[in-house]
Amino acid sequence: MKVTRTETGEVLLEFGIEEARKLAKAIRRHASDTTNGCLELASLLSEAQYNARNNFRQPPHAFDDRAPRLPSTGE
Repeated sequence: MKVTRTETGEVLLEFGIEEARKLAKAIRRHASDTTNGCLELASLLSEAQYNARNNFRQPPHAFDDRAPRLPSTGE
């Protein structure tokens, strides 16, 4: 984890993907004793981890006239 304070006084936290997963899991393991802000952090870490691993990209022409047609549509 890297902690940086910006010029405006905000704190910036940077996590590696695996580090974020482990921290979110540890926070959730103690959810009944944890504040809402900490649980929100766990949710944000999980979302960021998912987005970092998600490689899906919409294929070109998926919704226009040049979109490939499935054989079962009869077109």
